[in-house]
Formats: sequence, structure tokens, C-alpha cells
Amino acid sequence: MPTESDLAGLSALQTEQVNPHSRQIDQVPTLELCHIINNEDATIAGAIAKCIPVIAEAIDKISDRVRNGGRVIYVGAGTSGRLGVLDASEIPPTYSAPEGQFVAIIAGGDVALRYAQEGAEDDVYAAANDLKALKLDGSVDSLIGLAASGRTPYVLSCLTYAKQHGCFTVGFACAEPSKMSLADDIDCMISAIVGPEVVTGSTRMKAGTATKLVLNMLSTGIMIKTGKTFGNMMIDLKATNLKLQQRSRNILRNLCGAKCPDADEELDALLKTSDGNVKVAMVSLSLDIPVPEAVNRLREAGGVLAKVLQEDQVARTLPRPNGTGLEYFLCIDGGGSKCAAAIISADGVTSYGEAGGCNVTDVGVQAATESIDLAIQRAVDSSPISSGKSWRTLSLSSIWVGLAGYDRPCLAAQVDQALEKLFCRQRGPRLKVTNDIELLALSALEKHKINSTMVLIAGTGSIAMSYQRSGDQLSRTSRVGGWGHIIGDDGSGFDIGRKGVRHALAALDDFNLKNYSGHQYTELDELTQRVLEYYKPESESEPGYDLLSRVLNSSLDVQSKEHIARLAKVVVELSEDNTEAKKIVSNAVQDLLNLLRPIAISGQHDVRNSVLILAGGLMQSSIFRKRLEEELEKTIPHFKAIELIKNPAIMGAQHLLLEH
Repeated sequence: MPTESDLAGLSALQTEQVNPHSRQIDQVPTLELCHIINNEDATIAGAIAKCIPVIAEAIDKISDRVRNGGRVIYVGAGTSGRLGVLDASEIPPTYSAPEGQFVAIIAGGDVALRYAQEGAEDDVYAAANDLKALKLDGSVDSLIGLAASGRTPYVLSCLTYAKQHGCFTVGFACAEPSKMSLADDIDCMISAIVGPEVVTGSTRMKAGTATKLVLNMLSTGIMIKTGKTFGNMMIDLKATNLKLQQRSRNILRNLCGAKCPDADEELDALLKTSDGNVKVAMVSLSLDIPVPEAVNRLREAGGVLAKVLQEDQVARTLPRPNGTGLEYFLCIDGGGSKCAAAIISADGVTSYGEAGGCNVTDVGVQAATESIDLAIQRAVDSSPISSGKSWRTLSLSSIWVGLAGYDRPCLAAQVDQALEKLFCRQRGPRLKVTNDIELLALSALEKHKINSTMVLIAGTGSIAMSYQRSGDQLSRTSRVGGWGHIIGDDGSGFDIGRKGVRHALAALDDFNLKNYSGHQYTELDELTQRVLEYYKPESESEPGYDLLSRVLNSSLDVQSKEHIARLAKVVVELSEDNTEAKKIVSNAVQDLLNLLRPIAISGQHDVRNSVLILAGGLMQSSIFRKRLEEELEKTIPHFKAIELIKNPAIMGAQHLLLEH
């Protein structure tokens, strides 16, 4: 229990002083009240900045212990304890850290998270008992004691107990001097002096915010130092569900660039061989080594991915920091589902990055520009030696931006203005802006040394176009489709996904009519079950949810469209064995041929001397592409060549380099 001298000294604490800026806070208008609180909060970062050297020391010491299997244990009472529990509970899902690696104890037990426990913060005996249950290993475990006042008996007792058992100890307080800072049990003392609270003694405010910020810095720093990130990406995750599988694919495509397979099936097979471990898969891809060897390389590097890649000089394959004197060539492939950036140096070294979709018709000029900016930066950040440097430090000799929706006359001028501002140059020879399809066409014409090409795209949307080259000029001779998902896009990923949803909804209506008394969906056909599985909320365990509401419940129309389009993968995979799925895919193939056929028979081009370019996410599926090419063989005269474009951005960057 606190002594009389303890209680007498309470008023001396900085957090218990009266704040002169908020003396009249109960008498001012609400707007001024909010400004007072906000102005006080703005001082917190500065108080923490003074503690950074000792925070960094704590991160380094604890990281070494965590690498050797140690635990990080937070202890606190009241607000401090609750914040410790919050931080510890967020680490496993964020960084795939083992359960139990970060542990939090609050005085009074878990019930104290919701309800104050009288006298719990003063119970020094409970402190020892709580830690005994953890069976501390002093050689690797670390304990962080949290107390705004720096004098909470429960926390001080925990620190003493932990130090007696050999643990590394860190203290955090918002008062100085304090009993905690004067104790001999503390290896690192973090004293963030945030000053008097807006409401005197209410340490859930500034002191609580400071506690949260310091815990963020400590736990994030420990995770980074133990290899849980690559650059600023959470690389250490395991693809254990559909959401994480897609995130894993995105990370691998973003960081491995051209070395990454385009087909999801190939990526999924690699992830499966890697036991779902993204770091293992990335080492295997980047170094072109078998998975078992990738596992060994990571183990030898202490799990730090950057160390593995740097040791093998993988950074050579990615953009170099500014100062080498090299010129770079940048190509942007801005589509509806993603924005891809490829950078190639004058000596042929390539890097690659992705961001969200940037079809200006869907997302607008500002959002599209932001996606382009982010994709370029991710291309630069994919290199361990240039990560964190601004892409603007590169000497970009020429830039080509191929952007979906650019051929809309009402948007082109706005796009030009935004891109000229982004790249600090006028549109012209050093900044080429076209639609994304022209990017495919011109690169293909150069590759095959021909003057005529047709392009058939099936991604989120669908369109067919043809181009003719005369000298240095490329002109579009025809266009069919590309009307958008509301009135067109037949044969696209969205079209296939939408038909899959329609089939499932119809099957559910029929099933419910026949089984009015219950909603057990186990007897539904496989396609319907897969659609239900695709849309099933992760937080719900019951199968009986409203599919239509899930499909339509999107805050943004573009998000709903892309989500439906991604369902196409499920339908295509089922189409080899499932009758309904096969029918949907077959109809999609015919719809695409209906886009291409009018161009092919128009007489504008000699088909036998033209190349047909296939592009878009749906075309990357070998199942879908095979059926399309089989039907092409039957209905349209032979093209000189049919080429699948896997990475338009890299192809465009290579074209710029050759043109240079």
C-alpha cells in the first residue's frame, strides 16, 4: 500500500500539476475547447523525440533477445496496462509473430480491461504471482514496465522481480525524477515528460497518448529489426486464407517484378511449396534457388530478408541510387485493376512496382496520379540499396504513361496537366502519354517489325482495337467495345464474375423455394458453393448470409466491380469440370470473338501479316487462353503471330531504352 509520504509526493508529479492553458476550459466555446486539447496533444511528439536515443537502445537490446526466442512482456495498471494489452495483441496478426512472443499483464487481471479494480495497482504480491505464472527465462525475456507516474507499486514490483530473474528491463514514465527512474532494477529508462494534463491528473490523455506512441515505436522497431519487414512492407506473413493469399501474391509481384510468374496458379504453387511463407518464396524467386536452399539462406541471415538479398548482390538487378550518372527510362501501365511501373537503366537493369488501379474514368485524375506516384516509388523501394529514396532523385531520360481512359476527350487535358506537374516536364518527346492499349500495340509492332496489329484485351473490362503504323506515326484504325461494365465489357473478368454471381443467386432462389423451412446450403451445385465461399465474411462462421447484400454492399462502385471481376478466376478454374462454369466461360470466349471479328473481316488489315496481341488479367489464365485460341483457329483466318503480353510496363520500358 502507498505510504503517507508517497501520497504527499503525488502533487509534485508533472502530470498532477495544473495546466495554465486549460484553467478556463469549462467556460470557453466548444471550438476553443477542442483547440486547447489539440494544442496540448501537439507537444507530445516533441517530448518523445528527446527519448529516441534510449528507445533505440531498448529496441536493439530486446531485438537480440527476441531473435533467440525471447518474449516481450508489458506490465501496467489502468490506462497503461490497457495500452500494453492493446499493443501486445496487435503484434501477432500484424507481423505473423508467434502467439506468446508479446505478452501483456494488467494489474487486476483481464477484468480490469473493462472495469477498474480497486487497489490492484498497489498489490505488490499479485505482481510477483502474475510473473511466476509466466516462468520467466532471464537469458532471453524482456519486461517493459508502464506507469505514467513512475511510481505504481504493482509495476515497480514486476520490474524488481524480472531483474532478479535476469530479464532485460525497460521503464516508461511521464514524470522525472520518479521512483522508477531512481530504481536499480531498470536497464533502460524512458521518461517522456509531456507536462500537465488538460484535465489535471487525467493521465489517460497526454500521458496515455505518449505511452501508445512509444509502444508503437518499440514493438514496430523490434519487428523490423527481427526481419518482419522488407523496406516498409510486411513481408513476414503466411498465406493461410484467401485474403492473405492475395496479399502474398501482391507482395511477390511488387517486389520480384519480372521474375515473378504472371499466373496466380504458378505463384500459388510456389507459396504452397514454401509452406505459405512469403519470405521463403521471395528468396527462391529472387535468387532462382530451390525452396529448401532459400529456407537455409534465411536461417543463416537470422530471418532478415534484406541481408539475404544484399549478400547475394540481388540489389544489382534493381535501380541504383542517384549519383551513378546513369539515365533511366520509365514506363507506366495504368489499368483498371492495377498501376504498374517499370524502370530500366541505360545498362539494362530493371525494377518494377505496383499500386492500385488508375483508370481515370473510374477513379478520377487525382487518384490515378497518386497511384502512378506510388507505383514508381515502390519500384525504387524494391531495391535494398535504394529503398526509402525518392524516385525523383533518378535521372529519367524519357517517360511513357499508358493510361486506361486517357482517350476520353473530356479527361485528356486534365491528365496531361496532372502528369506534367508530377514529372516536372511538358508533354512531348520526353513525356509520352497515350492510352494503355497503344502501349501494347507500339511495343509489339517494334518487336515483330510489322506495321499492322490487332489488340484484344480481357481484364476487368474488354475491348478490341487495331493499329496501323506509317513511318513514325501510329494511328488507331478501329475500336470495338470498351463501353464499361454498366452497358458493356462482354467477355471480361467482370462479365464472367457477374454471371457467376447471377447463377448463384438464381440457384439460391430456387433452393429456398424448395426448402422453405431451412437454409442448409450443402446441396447446392459446386459453382454456387464456390461463389458463396468467395463472398463469405471472414468474421462470420455461419454459412447462411445474404449473398446479394454482400455483392452490393460496397462503399465505392469501382471496388465492387473489381471484386466481382476477381471472381472470374474461380469460374475459369471450375470450367474444366463444371458444366455451368464451362458454359459461362464459353460464352465469354464467343463475346470476345464478337469484338475481334468485325475488325478482322473489315478489310482494313491483312490479317495474315498482322500480329494479334492478347492482354489483360483474364488472358493470363492458361485455361481461358487455350479455349480462346481454339475458337480463333476455327473462326478467324490465321494471324502472322499471336502474342500474350505478360508485363506491358516492362515491355514499354525496354522499348524506350531501344528507342534511345
